[in-house]
Amino acid sequence: MESKGALLTVAIPLIAFKVWFAILLLTYAPTRDTSIWIAATHWPLIIIIGFLVAPGIAVYRLLKVRAKRAQLRRAEFEVQSVQCSALWETVSRLEGGD
Repeated sequence: MESKGALLTVAIPLIAFKVWFAILLLTYAPTRDTSIWIAATHWPLIIIIGFLVAPGIAVYRLLKVRAKRAQLRRAEFEVQSVQCSALWETVSRLEGGD
């Protein structure tokens, strides 16, 4: 897990810088040559993001299903305190509470 944290510490700023640099280039020099240059130098980023999106969707769905499963388990074993007034009055009367 430690190596994953170190990897993300380095990778996230690098990816953010590449995306920011591409946005700046397209903002200040919106020509065909600039678009070709960005596509030529950023194609690995597009592939990496593609490889990260697919597992990300699977992880999101897994976490959502686990949360739903935990909610169903809690609902199955938790008893909500619902009092039936007629039953309560009968028990109270039989015990001599009134």
